[in-house]
Amino acid sequence: MSKGRISQETIDEVRAVSIVDVASRLGDNMKRVGTTYRVPCPNPNHFERTPDTYIKPSKNIFKCFGGGGCGAKGGDALSYYAWHEYGAWDPKQHFRDAVIGVAELMGIAIEYEEGSYSPKGNTSQKPKKKPRKAAPPRFQEIKSRSANDCDRIYRKFLEKCPIYEEHAKEWLGPKRQYTKKHVLNIGLRSVPSNLDEVFKIIRTLLDDGESLDRVPGFTRRLKKNGDPSEESHWYWTINVSKGYFIPVRDEKGRIVRLRVATGGKPKYIWFSSSPNVFEKDGEWVFDDPLMEKDKENNLFRMRRGGAPSGAPLNVVVHNALLDSWESGTSITDICKMDTVICTEGEHKSNISAERIKLPVIGVPGVGNYKDVLPLVKGWETKKLILAYDMDSLKSESKVEGKNQQVFDHLAEFAKQLMGSGIEVSLWTWNAEDGIGLDDLLLGKKLPIEIDLRTKKQKPVKIA
Repeated sequence: MSKGRISQETIDEVRAVSIVDVASRLGDNMKRVGTTYRVPCPNPNHFERTPDTYIKPSKNIFKCFGGGGCGAKGGDALSYYAWHEYGAWDPKQHFRDAVIGVAELMGIAIEYEEGSYSPKGNTSQKPKKKPRKAAPPRFQEIKSRSANDCDRIYRKFLEKCPIYEEHAKEWLGPKRQYTKKHVLNIGLRSVPSNLDEVFKIIRTLLDDGESLDRVPGFTRRLKKNGDPSEESHWYWTINVSKGYFIPVRDEKGRIVRLRVATGGKPKYIWFSSSPNVFEKDGEWVFDDPLMEKDKENNLFRMRRGGAPSGAPLNVVVHNALLDSWESGTSITDICKMDTVICTEGEHKSNISAERIKLPVIGVPGVGNYKDVLPLVKGWETKKLILAYDMDSLKSESKVEGKNQQVFDHLAEFAKQLMGSGIEVSLWTWNAEDGIGLDDLLLGKKLPIEIDLRTKKQKPVKIA
C-alpha cells in the first residue's frame, strides 16, 4: 500500500459515509429509538449494563450517555471508527488510519495524490467517485434468519470454501498451533479469492434448495448495466473479498455467525450484509437520499436481501468435545459448566479452551458482556474467570489500547455476577508474556488468579 498522502477526493468520500453504515458494517447491534439509533458504546474500554450510546442520523452524530466519563462522541464516521478500534479519537494520531479503515470497511478505493490506488486490483483506470456530503439514511431494520437456518446454511457454505496455503500456515504454525483436526472441527475456511468460485458455491447452495435471504454476510447485487426493477438482474454474492472465516457458535453448538480475519485493518470484521435499498412503490430505492438522488451512478452499490450480523458471544469447548458436539445440543449435555472462562476474541477462546480443557466464552469486545450473565446463570455456573493481561487492564500509556477503566468495568460486571451467587476471579499476566490468554498458554506460561472479592492472589495450576 502506498505511503503517500491520501487524496482529498478520497477523504471527502470517506467523510460522506454515515455513522449508521459504519456501525452496521462493524456489527454493532442497532435498535431504532424514535429518530435515533441506540447502540453499545463503541469505546472498547467502556462496560455498560445496557447500551446508552445514541446515533442521530439527521445530524450524523453520536454520543455515549453512559456513566463513568467515557467521552465517546463525534460527528462523522471517522470518529466513530476510531473510538471503536482505538478507544479514542485524536485526529492528529488517528486520522489517516481511520480514513483507510473506513474506506476498506465500506469498499471505497483509496486514491493517493501521486496517482496510485488501493486496494489491489485493476488500477489502470481511475475509479469513478463523486464526493458528497453526509446525509441521513432511511435505515430499515432487518431481522436475521433463525439460529437453526443460519447454522445449516453456514455449515454447507463453509464445507465448500477453500483452505489456502497462507491461512493453513497461520493456523497450523507457531502463531496458532491448531491441529488439522481442530481446524476442520472449528470450521476455519478461507474466503474464496475470486468471484467465479463464490458464484459456484452459491449456485450449489441455491440448487440445494437453500434461501440466502436474511442470512448475514450474503447479499444480492445488481449486475452491470442492470435494471433494479428486473428481478433476474440481481445476483447473490458475499459481502467480503479477502481473509478467512472463523465460525461463532452459540450455547447449542450452532454456527450463528461468521467472523472474518481480514489480514488488514481492522483485523476482524463480521460477515454482515445490511441492505442499503428498500422497496417503495414497486421500485428499489437507496436508504441514503443523496445516493438515491445520484442513483444512476450508484446502481453498482445497491445491496438487498442480506442482514446485519450483530456481535454475538462465541461459546467454545475443547476439540475432543467439539468433535462430538451435535448442532442443537445444549452445551450442558456434553460438558460440565461449573467453571467457565471469559475472554476476548474467537482465536483466543478456541485456543484457550483447547489448552485448559474448560469451556470458554469468547466476548467480541471488552464491553460486550450483556449476554454473559443470563448464560452462566442458566448453566448454574459456580465460578466465572475473566482473563485479561495486566497491560490491557492498567496501562494508561497506550491511547489505542485499554487502561484502568477496563479493570473498573470488569469489576462492575463482577459485582453483578457475585450478586447472583457466582464466584468471580481474574486471570492476569504480564503483557510481555502474551497479548492474550492464547499467547500465554502457547508460550507454556500460566496466569495469576486474583479473587475479586478478597483480592487474594495465587498462581494458576492446570491439571
